[in-house]
Order: sequence, then structure tokens, then C-alpha cells
Amino acid sequence: MATDLHVDPTVDRLEVVDSVRTRLADLADGTTLDTLIGSALDELTPATVTTYLPILVERRVRDRIRTESPPA
Repeated sequence: MATDLHVDPTVDRLEVVDSVRTRLADLADGTTLDTLIGSALDELTPATVTTYLPILVERRVRDRIRTESPPA
């Protein structure tokens, strides 16, 4: 398993946010999404292998939106 220890985590975080935000744009407004994505990233970024980080962040945000939204 290879990891690049010289990668700037801020850049990776921005890439994840941009990637996930586009896939979740239809679920909530931008401010809410940014808050939820930031929260999920804060929980997950102690990880050193970030290959699946966008998928995990997207799932957490979708779960939170689903649990916070009242049933229709």
C-alpha cells in the first residue's frame, strides 16, 4: 500500500469537496452541503489512506440529509 507523505492535505480536501458537492447538489442548498461535507471530512480525515474518501463523505452526507429530513 503506497501513500504519498508529501501531499498537501488542504488540496486533497478541496478536491474531495468539489467532487462530492456536484453529486449532492440536488439534495440541499450550498451552505448546508458545505457544512455537512466539512463535518464528514473532519470525522474521516485522520485516515492516512484516502482513496475512498469521496465515497465515504458522500454516503455520510446522504445519510445525514435522509435522517434530518422529515418523511414526505
